[in-house]
Amino acid sequence: MRTTRNSTPCLLAASVGILAFADVPWSCSAPSEEGIRHFEERIRPVLAEKCYGCHSADAEKLKGSLQADHLQHLLAGGDSGPSIDPGRPESSLLLEAVSYGNPDLRMPPKEKLPDSVVGDFRKWIADGAPWPDEAVPQRGETRAGEVFDLEARRKEHWSWRPIARPDPPVTADSEWARGPVDAFLLAAIESAGLRPAEAADDRTWLRRVHYDLVGLPPTPGEIADFLRDSSPDRREKVVDALLGSPRFGEKWARHWMDLVRYAETHGHEFDYPIGPVHEYRDYLIRAFNADVPFDLFAKEHIAGDLLASPRRHPEEGFEESVLATAFWFLNDATHAPTDVLADEAEHQAAQIDVYAKTFLGLTVSCARCHDHKFDAISTADYYALTGYLRSGARTERSIDPGGRRAAAAARQRELLAKADAALPPAEASSLPAAGSAGETAKTDPGLFADFAGEALPPGWTRIGEAFAPTGTTPKFTLEEGGRLTTPGTVSSVRLGEAHSGVLRSPVFTIADDTIHVRLRAKGGMMRVVIDSYHMAVHSPLLFRGTIHKDLDTGGEFVWMRFEQDLRKYRGHRAYIEFVDPGPGYFEIDEIRFGKPGPDAPRPPAPEPPALSGEVEALLAEGRRIGASLPPERFAVTMAETTPQTARVYLRGSHRTLGEEVPRRFLTALGGREGDRLVLAEATASAENPLFARVAVNRIWHHLFGRGLVPSVDDFGPMGQAPSHPELLDWLASEFAATGWSVKSTVRSLVLTNAYAQSSSPHPSLEPRDLAEIDPSNALLHRMPVRRLVAEAIRDSILAVSGSLDPAPFGPSVPTHRTDFMTGRGARASGPLDGAGRRTVYGAVYRNFLPPLLTTFDMPNPFGPKGSRSVSNVPAQALALMNDPFVIEQAAKWGARIHGELAPDDEARLAAMFESATGREPSPSVLATLADFLREQSGLHGASDERVWSDLAHALFNSKDFLYLR
Repeated sequence: MRTTRNSTPCLLAASVGILAFADVPWSCSAPSEEGIRHFEERIRPVLAEKCYGCHSADAEKLKGSLQADHLQHLLAGGDSGPSIDPGRPESSLLLEAVSYGNPDLRMPPKEKLPDSVVGDFRKWIADGAPWPDEAVPQRGETRAGEVFDLEARRKEHWSWRPIARPDPPVTADSEWARGPVDAFLLAAIESAGLRPAEAADDRTWLRRVHYDLVGLPPTPGEIADFLRDSSPDRREKVVDALLGSPRFGEKWARHWMDLVRYAETHGHEFDYPIGPVHEYRDYLIRAFNADVPFDLFAKEHIAGDLLASPRRHPEEGFEESVLATAFWFLNDATHAPTDVLADEAEHQAAQIDVYAKTFLGLTVSCARCHDHKFDAISTADYYALTGYLRSGARTERSIDPGGRRAAAAARQRELLAKADAALPPAEASSLPAAGSAGETAKTDPGLFADFAGEALPPGWTRIGEAFAPTGTTPKFTLEEGGRLTTPGTVSSVRLGEAHSGVLRSPVFTIADDTIHVRLRAKGGMMRVVIDSYHMAVHSPLLFRGTIHKDLDTGGEFVWMRFEQDLRKYRGHRAYIEFVDPGPGYFEIDEIRFGKPGPDAPRPPAPEPPALSGEVEALLAEGRRIGASLPPERFAVTMAETTPQTARVYLRGSHRTLGEEVPRRFLTALGGREGDRLVLAEATASAENPLFARVAVNRIWHHLFGRGLVPSVDDFGPMGQAPSHPELLDWLASEFAATGWSVKSTVRSLVLTNAYAQSSSPHPSLEPRDLAEIDPSNALLHRMPVRRLVAEAIRDSILAVSGSLDPAPFGPSVPTHRTDFMTGRGARASGPLDGAGRRTVYGAVYRNFLPPLLTTFDMPNPFGPKGSRSVSNVPAQALALMNDPFVIEQAAKWGARIHGELAPDDEARLAAMFESATGREPSPSVLATLADFLREQSGLHGASDERVWSDLAHALFNSKDFLYLR
């Protein structure tokens, strides 16, 4: 049988007759790039795992006469009729089946899909069920399949080619171009028969550069200073001041937060917290302010915990690099997956999607179920990357500002060593010698670990100051009561209870129904982490018996066990983790699989001898040091665990394993093998042609409103080609050659004549010609008019009202909840004005996003978003008219203006207009504003602060306030 192809979904739909009815609300346009990505990342993996076993060309027996492995088959349907009605989810049998709304039609039959997945199907069908152009599989045919020639694809597509450094072109207008960037742009403009726009006026340029660099409007004083300055380098001085402002990092960190889907909660039913991820946000702000070289910045994200010489905070001394690794864990998550391995696969797909789009501009996750349909990315490439995620663990670690804790721990160890010297030798020799863990394991296969040696057993890791092996002899501790350590254990009590730490086992395969641990503990948590699943700490609904929190053994050694649900996870990967958050402690003796050890109690450590005054003073000093330490600051980070090799999931199903693949970079980019640090080095390399191109294109996008490659997150064949390929390569080569400086690149671009253009086309150009030649302004023959992003709108309202608090960093301000923001997981409402802080410091709760910000297109943090949508809908005007925050700030601004000393109302009006728009009001504008004041005075019956508040509110609603010319 001949394999057929569909050229577009429209032709396919016509072939099966579903367009016979005029009222079918389905567009015949080609599927969008976003729609295809949604299908590849959210729909095809579910079809492959849950449906293809019974409903595909390869199914042993086709059930219900339905194939689900191509849109054509779903449209044709099976015994019950067509499975989908594109554009109409509620009339589609497929959605009815996966929603479990019909008791006689439930698919998959053994378990309902999560609500989030059902929502993905609803969206897919509502969007017209986009499906890529590919062969239609037919049962009974021998399919050679389409040849996946990775090397040919790599050679064919522009983005894989090495970066060249072209010479700037010669232009007909030898005066306009200020440098190479202008020359490249002007050459394209001239070639099209166009002219650049005239220069923008000073006020327009100043407002534009302020918003682009720091996200805030220039103050009237800054405007006046700039207009008074007649020096030839006055624009350079402004740009340098803005680049040096701490507000720069706040603005540019928010761009990056869109990419890494920054949020502080997991979403789904209960919106559980992710952890102290505001430390990652603050890291971003500091990194952009410090102009950390972008290649190092990327390496810190991918493997900041593995750098040999991590970057440190210049004043407080803690490690900065490791904080970047939090980006791996900013994902949404559910608290009760019925299939934990499938849940892990979903998280890995999201993590790889963020990594690949952010640093490479590639849709690598589309290769999860099959070799990429368009790009030089194989399924093996995708699963090679999952090996890095399997080999890492989410860890909340103490960041230790000022190094106070490390210094305190070092001093405490010195004091304890002096005290230990006073222990009589008989005390040590009277205890039974501990055996070797390796030797014991040979004769005791149920023993997973004991801690008899001076070092941790192989494969065990620790983070923080707390945990350490006790060795073979008792030693003094700083525990209250003067207890000695128990030899042959790993303990977190030696330094008292002031320090935190994490102790983690090697990864193992669960082969027994129970795990037994003999330990002495108070506080803290121990758990079995199965297939990297961390949410059981919030709700152990399907993981009962795998986690113990707030332990208290009464000061004695006891056997505790992991059991119950553990038996359901035989054959799964897992590791054991002990978390001492301080205060609290652990002393862990041994860990056994299957049966517990002997019932006899652990021989206790001997009672300490009578203490001399000198020893008492040493121990008292050690306790005093611990008591004087400030509370710990924790951050979500990644830590390396047991290196693991991944297996390919055939058709994306974790139940069908294919070949093993080593951890490695993408084949088309060299395929370098190694640990996560090697991945970081291969990614952030000048030899990687995508890395620099993607980075400079993002910078360009944020300054000019459109990337040279408009699809900023997709440099593959499904993305858009660059408008100025030579300029893109020149910028990328310059970026690498000048030390990967973001600030230098920004500076060079905002000081071009292209950036300084007016947003109106050159007056000599005919609108009709522009509509034909450059309708989208891709050639940048003028600067585009751009609406402020949501955060800049809110921050500007605070700034001009006089309410902005510039305080940086720290825990996020809770979201203010309106009466309509209800649901499980809701937290206490924050202040209406967000404590006056910049929006970047506001909490981002996935289920409770601020309505004002989302109305102005702040993205939902469920995936990377390098380019925000820019809508223009009535809801935005309604929000500015009725939002209580806007009304409150208008009242504050009005009261302030009314109370200020000013020569007259006209001066007040001019000052307000300038603050809101950056411009001087014309006489006609002043007359209009004065008329408004008179009308409002008549309505209120007085010319008081209410009138000025009304004017402030009107200015907040004006286009001049919301848009950059």
